[in-house]
Amino acid sequence: MNRRLTASLLAVALATAGCHTGRTSRGDQVPLGSATPPSSAPATPSATSPTATPGNDATNAGDVPPAVVAASVAQYAKRRLDWHGCGDGFDCADLTVPLDYARPDGETIKVAVIRLKARKQSQRIGSVVLNPGGPGGSGVEFARSARQLLPGEILDRFDTVSFDPRGVGKSAPVDCLGDADLDKLLAADPTPDDAAERSALFDLNKGLATACQRKSAKLLPHLGTVDAARDMEVLRAVLGDPKLTYVGFSYGTVLGARYAQQFPTHIRAFVLDGAVDPSLSNRDVTLAQAQGFETALTAFIADCDASGCPLSKHGRPTKDVVNAIVARADAQPYRASRYPGRRAGESEVLFGIAAGLYSKEFYWPVLREAIEAAYSQGDASGLLALFDSLVERDDNGHYSNSVEAQAAISCDDGEYAHDPAAYDRDAVEFAKKAPRFGRALAYGPVACAYWPVPPVSHPAPVSAPGAPTIVVVGTTRDPATPYAWSK
Repeated sequence: MNRRLTASLLAVALATAGCHTGRTSRGDQVPLGSATPPSSAPATPSATSPTATPGNDATNAGDVPPAVVAASVAQYAKRRLDWHGCGDGFDCADLTVPLDYARPDGETIKVAVIRLKARKQSQRIGSVVLNPGGPGGSGVEFARSARQLLPGEILDRFDTVSFDPRGVGKSAPVDCLGDADLDKLLAADPTPDDAAERSALFDLNKGLATACQRKSAKLLPHLGTVDAARDMEVLRAVLGDPKLTYVGFSYGTVLGARYAQQFPTHIRAFVLDGAVDPSLSNRDVTLAQAQGFETALTAFIADCDASGCPLSKHGRPTKDVVNAIVARADAQPYRASRYPGRRAGESEVLFGIAAGLYSKEFYWPVLREAIEAAYSQGDASGLLALFDSLVERDDNGHYSNSVEAQAAISCDDGEYAHDPAAYDRDAVEFAKKAPRFGRALAYGPVACAYWPVPPVSHPAPVSAPGAPTIVVVGTTRDPATPYAWSK
């Protein structure tokens, strides 16, 4: 979680990025990719100062030489954060970083940062920096749940710090579409049945790419994870931490890996929870996630049958009940009594189900009730609520910028087919291996086929010579970041 997408962007959220931050309410976030809280970092501060030069950057982010990156970081590390209270005991500030690390004297952007001070300042070790996933997830919003997420010994001895990565939330947000256009984009049929539905799906995604270029052209070439990792290095230095302590979930593991690749000797302790394998092609990632959601749905259905949940009491197999509501939504959108004027078509229903699969503890009970209401009462309000949590749409119809940020960062970070027919071929193949999610996720990256800037990163193994041991956490049956990726 990544918390955000059209048939295609919905799938970019589910397919290209690991996971989003899931919301039980607009202010209460839990990491969807893992139900495991962050592990406790070692309590021994490092006595070693970081070296001055970052490691090799093999990601081709504008081909900025490491020495130039180091000089740019050093220039901005001299600045200080102007903290101000921002409610509930938190402090906020803006971190100034270069838009382009190859041009440190050029245009700058502001990165929004939040901090919760350690409770025992006399025993303070340093800062622990968090990332919730995405791409497109707001670290500022995520950190506000720090007291519920982190164990007491961490809250006692570390300042909890997070930030909105560039292009996200309050950090030079990429801006493309208004709320009404996002509604249209996200409601597009994710499994087009005819030429008209396919044309609508592709045209809407092309429109997203065009709108992003029109409104955020200067930002687009500089929103990749490699640059976000460089921003995190500036943040480490400005915070005054000799080395970085970091916990990243799902996409946050990519951010952590890109940091480790560039600054391996600047690491104190890292936990990467729900890892994404950076060596896989985007196509392989998408297929694996389609299969992951298929496995998770099968497990959800089996659990329902074993526990005698309401879905298993309709005189037909539970899997048929689930399949039936998706098929009906494709043919005729459901009403949603809690949301006057809105309907739930296949996109909202299918991805509402997907959102409910992330966590057995938090979401399966909610998902059972939502599917039961749709099947028995023809009311998809519960599924629409799950869908809205995924795309970060509030009750007033307003979106965060996570949809646009998801697309911009994902398209910057990887190589995608530019031939629209390639997505059709993948849809056929993926459906054979993941019948319920394969087609929808295959069309996930369609916006990247029209993206106006070339990618700055390419799939490749990541190494970090000189780094200390990094803890990687994987969870079996995690649909968005399969356990095999952590291995």
